[in-house]
Amino acid sequence: MNGIADFMSKDHDRLDGLFKEFQTKKNQETESAKNSFFDFKSGLERHIVWEEEILFPIFEERTGMQGGPTAVMRMEHIQIKGLLSSIYDQILKINFETESLESQLSGILSSHNVKEENVLYPWIDQTLSLEEIEKTLQKIHFMDLEKQEKVNPVKLEKIYD
Repeated sequence: MNGIADFMSKDHDRLDGLFKEFQTKKNQETESAKNSFFDFKSGLERHIVWEEEILFPIFEERTGMQGGPTAVMRMEHIQIKGLLSSIYDQILKINFETESLESQLSGILSSHNVKEENVLYPWIDQTLSLEEIEKTLQKIHFMDLEKQEKVNPVKLEKIYD
C-alpha cells in the first residue's frame, strides 16, 4: 500500500506540472495558461486543506507539538495563498506579467515541499499503523468528494491510483 508520503508527493508533482504549464503557455496561449493556473490554484488550496485539517492535527496529536513545524508550515501556507491570490488577480486583469510573484511562490513552495516530503509525510507514515494510514487517505478522499458534491453533482471516482 502506498502511504501518505507517496500520495501527497504525487500531488506536489501534479501541482508543479500545472504551474509549469501556466508558465510555459502564458505568453502564447493565454486562455489555456489561465485554465492551468486556475487548476493549479484550486488544487494547491485543496492540498493545503488536506494538510491543515487532516495531516497536521495527526502530527500535533502524536507529538504534542502545537507550535512546532506545523506552525511554520501554516505560516508558509498563508504566504502561499497570498501569492496565489496576487497572481490570480493579475490574470483576471489579463496581466500575465507575474514573474516576480511566480518567483516568490516557487521559492516558498520548493523549500516548503522539501520539509513536507522529507520530514512530515514520512514521519506520519512511520508513526501510523497501516490501518490508520488507510483511514487517513480515505478521509482525504471523502473530504474531496464532499467538496466536489457541493460544487458539482458529478462525483469523482478516484483521486489517484
